[in-house]
Amino acid sequence: MRNLSEQQQQEPGFHLDIGNYARILWRKKYFVLVPLAIAFIVASIGVRFLVPEYEASSLIRVGTPTTATGTDINRFLETRGRNDKTKKQLESDLLGSNFLDELIRRLALDQDPEVIARAEMQHQMYPGLTTQDLLFRRLREFLKKRIKIDDEGPDQFRISYADPNPDACYVIADQITQLYIEMQRNQAMTKLGVVSEFSEQQLASLKEKLDRSERDLADYQEKIAARNSTANPVSDRNVSLSEKVRTDLSLTVQASESTLEKIRDRISTAIGSMPPGDPIWRDPEVAKLVNQLGDRRENELYLELGDNTRRPDPDSDPVLATQQALQRRLQQIALDAYPTVPADYRPLLVEYFYQQSEVKAYRRKLQKLDGFIGQFRGQVQSAPQIEAEEQRLKDEVERNRSMYNSFKEQKAQVGMAENAVQNPQLGSDVTLIEAASRPVVPVRPDKVKILVLCFLFGATVGAAGLLLTEFTDSSYRNVEDVERQLGLRVLGTIPRVGNARWVSESSRKRTVIWVAVCVTFVCLFISGFYFYGKSTRDHMIDLTPTAPAHSEATQP
Repeated sequence: MRNLSEQQQQEPGFHLDIGNYARILWRKKYFVLVPLAIAFIVASIGVRFLVPEYEASSLIRVGTPTTATGTDINRFLETRGRNDKTKKQLESDLLGSNFLDELIRRLALDQDPEVIARAEMQHQMYPGLTTQDLLFRRLREFLKKRIKIDDEGPDQFRISYADPNPDACYVIADQITQLYIEMQRNQAMTKLGVVSEFSEQQLASLKEKLDRSERDLADYQEKIAARNSTANPVSDRNVSLSEKVRTDLSLTVQASESTLEKIRDRISTAIGSMPPGDPIWRDPEVAKLVNQLGDRRENELYLELGDNTRRPDPDSDPVLATQQALQRRLQQIALDAYPTVPADYRPLLVEYFYQQSEVKAYRRKLQKLDGFIGQFRGQVQSAPQIEAEEQRLKDEVERNRSMYNSFKEQKAQVGMAENAVQNPQLGSDVTLIEAASRPVVPVRPDKVKILVLCFLFGATVGAAGLLLTEFTDSSYRNVEDVERQLGLRVLGTIPRVGNARWVSESSRKRTVIWVAVCVTFVCLFISGFYFYGKSTRDHMIDLTPTAPAHSEATQP
């Protein structure tokens, strides 16, 4: 029967003996219980040395809430990307030197004697830097480690500040938020001021350009209107008739000159020489009648060219009346001025001077007609250029007016934006949603979490020690082990009498060593907790605020 049992034990294979493992665990229970007890003691005592840390936070909205379009995934990605970008910008602003320096000055952290004393001590080590630079560097690094920005949702961010002093925590967190909102508002006002100044300058320049272009257009149109206001009977409807009238008038002038030359020859042949015409042309009435005859010959052009507005009175012919008056006056002057001329040739002499007057009148009429025709041809040739120039001036006026109205509208928008920035109720890029409040319960350290971690750490160390001693122990634990390993039958066993295990010298040495190790372990960890807490206290900011917006700072 014993041989069968031994044969079964020697058969290969794994057999789980829970009872055997339970006995091993019970026999070496101190390997687990002692680390657990030490870890619990260290955690219980050590957490008392840790400085409680409070946290105050405020919630702000950066920018104007926007409604994303597209699918849910696109809206999520768009919001996430915008929030990440805004968070980086927010961290850059809040942790930047300019913002932190302004915060330090507002909280008067740079005026604390102890802070200044530490900066002076550092100045001895770094003589190349001023005490003020070292002081601000130290305070900036201190604040950077305690300011935290978290993403709370679309365009919403939580600004937190952690400190062992709840009053300091509340004051600094509130001042961070208020200072950031104020600086953002000032930056917006500065930008709007620059835009407003630029708009005013551009507005004045564009107003001047608009007035100048409108004045140029008005002057040009007045000039064109003055040119067109001159009565010109020649138009595109009667230009052919005008050419015909001119031809007929040229022939008339030539015929009159030929008649005048014949009369001159007859007088010269009859009386030997042509009498001088000074007595005739020096007479004021003759000069007036000659001039009047020329005017009335010119007025005949309007009648001949179809201008009914200048049609003479049909009951009286002014040209004929002037001719008759001129002939009568010439007869009177010839009777008195030329007594030596025979009476038979005096009418011929009068006719000669009369024909001279007619030639002058016809020449004036022809010259007037040439002026009308030339003016009409000039208008026809310059019409496209005039229209193009006028259109250019109009376009320039419209362009300047459009730019002026655009900058005027922009100026109005800038004014509205300035009012919106100055008045938070009208809207701002940064809006305070939840103000900071004084913390009551510390957020760190989490004592329960520390105890649980120490418990797990002690259990892990104990289990590791148990397994290590069990698998490295080569002694025989029972009769079966001896018979299986040596192949010999055990004749008898001697039971352990009393507490002989603890009486041996080796057992006492091992016990003392383990106790010393455990005590050292406990002291080291408790000392670590103590010095960590002391270091935290040495670097804390002790604020004793007298008002929510004004506080005194000490000791960084």
